[in-house]
Amino acid sequence: MPALTTERSTTPATGWQAELVEAMRLSRAAESELPLSAVERQQVADARARFPLLIPPGYVKLIDWSDAGDPLRRLLMPSAVEASSAGRMDTSGEADAVVVQGIQHMYEQTAALILTQACAGHCRYCFRRRLMSKDVFQKETIEDLQSALDYLRRHDEIDNVLLSGGDPLICNTRRLERLFEALSDIEHIRAVRISTKLPAFLPSRFTADARLMDLLRRSADRLAVMVQCHYDHPRELCAESEAALAAIRDARCMLVSQVAMMRGINDDADVMFDLVRRLHGHGVVPGYIFHPRPVKHATHFQLSIVEALDVIEAVRRRCSGPLKRFRYVMVQEDGKIELVGVVREGGRLRLVMRWHQVRRGLDRPPIELTPITPRTVWIAGETSGALVDDQALATV
Repeated sequence: MPALTTERSTTPATGWQAELVEAMRLSRAAESELPLSAVERQQVADARARFPLLIPPGYVKLIDWSDAGDPLRRLLMPSAVEASSAGRMDTSGEADAVVVQGIQHMYEQTAALILTQACAGHCRYCFRRRLMSKDVFQKETIEDLQSALDYLRRHDEIDNVLLSGGDPLICNTRRLERLFEALSDIEHIRAVRISTKLPAFLPSRFTADARLMDLLRRSADRLAVMVQCHYDHPRELCAESEAALAAIRDARCMLVSQVAMMRGINDDADVMFDLVRRLHGHGVVPGYIFHPRPVKHATHFQLSIVEALDVIEAVRRRCSGPLKRFRYVMVQEDGKIELVGVVREGGRLRLVMRWHQVRRGLDRPPIELTPITPRTVWIAGETSGALVDDQALATV
């Protein structure tokens, strides 16, 4: 078994950038430097043609390389099932919400800015893997920041901006400074949300870059700054990650969790409860838990709605009041739906759905009851049909 040479860089200020360079180098040499089976080495080589392996060097140390079923290993290692063409690249109709390149205006009061296609690691379930996939060539990130800002200025119904990607905090700090300065000058923008997995993937971004933390701290004088932290498993909360969360709190930012439920990763009540509880213990308010999306090449992470809600209900029963704040949601073409529960009447099942957000121009009742089956995995939007079961994923 090859020795692992994956110690985190301790270079001051540029440590996180050095880690990114090392992640790319490690990914190019993964077959010789990671303890992979012959089958896995071939899968890594095959993945380079579509959605290549990318693992942050510090994260390598969290993976149990002796266990082929280790959840963190499943999260980042390519697999043979990715060859399946089931699912879709754009499961939430994001293309229809693009108003200026790099800006999605799906919900009335919110604009999402897609700052970059880059991440510190390639999660195999990624719902925007199309941004990094080599078989997709459409550019979706912001090219002209001025055009994006002009759109925001013209639309005073937008009171909050979501920075997304890729991972927006991969952008260099000077670019982020210019963006925050511009957003602060738009009177009707009151809040900025940053959607990031770097507290888990690249915690040194927060502990070794004083300039970034100063930017966040200063921005909090004018804007409500919320860091939406993506965690998938409690083992990601290592000491370095916990230090990153402490640094974000010290920068006067709100912390909210974002978790994607996935088969084989965290579809277990003990694992999910431990994750929610530990995050809350570090000041991270429970936010959304996302139902797995039928993403092309990633449908092996899919759960049926009934299976997923059984896990969610088991977690809720163990939670105190503050921990119950999370919402289990599905984001599809027509908007964001909270999956509240299943009503069983004889042999029939009906899903209780609450619409949290509806796409601009659509109208939905606040609560709906939708017939489902035990195999229903997705409630598609109007243009795609009503239900999707696990046998129909190839046509999604």
